[in-house]
Amino acid sequence: MKKQVLIVIFVALFISVGTVFAEQPAEYSRDRVIGHSNGNHRLDCKIVRPWGESAGPQDTQYPVIVWANGWGGNDVAGEFTTEWYIPMLTQWAVDGPYIVVAANAWSARESDVLKCLQWIVDQNDTAGSEYEGVVNTAKIGLAGHSQGAGAVVKAGDGEPNGFEITTVLAMNPYGPSWVSAADQDGPVLVLTGANDFVTPYSWTYPVFEAVQTNDQGGIYAVHQEAGHSNLNLYQDVVYLWWQLTLNDADVGQALMDILDYDPWDTQCAVP
Repeated sequence: MKKQVLIVIFVALFISVGTVFAEQPAEYSRDRVIGHSNGNHRLDCKIVRPWGESAGPQDTQYPVIVWANGWGGNDVAGEFTTEWYIPMLTQWAVDGPYIVVAANAWSARESDVLKCLQWIVDQNDTAGSEYEGVVNTAKIGLAGHSQGAGAVVKAGDGEPNGFEITTVLAMNPYGPSWVSAADQDGPVLVLTGANDFVTPYSWTYPVFEAVQTNDQGGIYAVHQEAGHSNLNLYQDVVYLWWQLTLNDADVGQALMDILDYDPWDTQCAVP
């Protein structure tokens, strides 16, 4: 029965994310970097770049978003888990524009996120690298879904690892017993669905309770029609959140104009 439920979840994820973002703009490209193996949790990252294969950036610095997958149903080859999310991540990269780095792990943890973040930050300072000088290391977003959302919340206190995390986006986060939202470097956006029976309210709201004590502020927003994998229903909010926090765009009121009305039920923590 558990296996059947997981299949349904991932089929739903493919439909809800993959079809909505099926048509991708022309100007993007993808890369993959693999480091030394350490079981499942090794340096294995997929990068989505907001420029074409032959059209690299010129005098531009891009904010970076590091992504953590949800649990992939024992998909040990984590790149295949990442593929479920790639259409959404590509849209983020192009719309931002941002450099999006996804940890290819089927059971993403804080360490996976931080390894991929460290790699792109190091590349920014590496002579001859395609990413030399084009990463805005002052604008770092972490994002994840389900177990990956728990991982990025935990990684959101970047200071012990030498980072300053600008913001965290946690979609349907799993794992309130092993994550901490109380030591964030920046505001946290928690998105979940009223019809989520995989990571229900009793699991996701404790993350926001901790956010309220982090002195950085945050938002807990419940979409009344969303289940665990209807990430397409979040994207208008996600777009504005990234613009607000990573691009310093004046879209705060536009964001709240969405979150203050149906189908959203929203609570805010003000720093």
